Amino acid sequence: MAAAVCQGQLATGASPTWANVESGCKYNLADSATSTTSIAVPTATGTVFSWIKNLVLAVTTTGTTTINNRKISMGSSPATGLQLFWKQLAVASYAQSASGNRPASSGSNGATPAGYTLMTTTASLYDNTSVATSGSGPNGDMAVAVLGIDFSYAGGPGSAIALPNVVLTYDEF
Repeated sequence: MAAAVCQGQLATGASPTWANVESGCKYNLADSATSTTSIAVPTATGTVFSWIKNLVLAVTTTGTTTINNRKISMGSSPATGLQLFWKQLAVASYAQSASGNRPASSGSNGATPAGYTLMTTTASLYDNTSVATSGSGPNGDMAVAVLGIDFSYAGGPGSAIALPNVVLTYDEF
């Protein structure tokens, strides 16, 4: 049995185009992993959200195994007023990141966008389907992620705000 080589990837563009984001990704208001289009911190009680980030576990070197139990978590806790959220979505349902599919702002601090789950430091199962590693590219469903910034965040907007690492884990057998 030959194990596959996998990496975390982000989809951008209309097609989509998949790119390695293991060295980082900026949550922004752009269809990009590196754009510096910052998200404004609310000036009153409320939460605003980034554009979506379509994350996937991708096979880069094929194997003779199967992957399942795909999970998502944060490597550490974010600063007060910052939250990450995720939802499962089939790769075939990919939607390009745009202002039109950004979660609506909320009038409450710490609000969870509709259809999303709060990301924590405990791994949460997002896709339990078994998918062979005999083909390269996305393996299983996407974890669509967004950043929420609420009024309690003490920092300012910018492109260099430290966020926890997003961790994708899986079982391979």
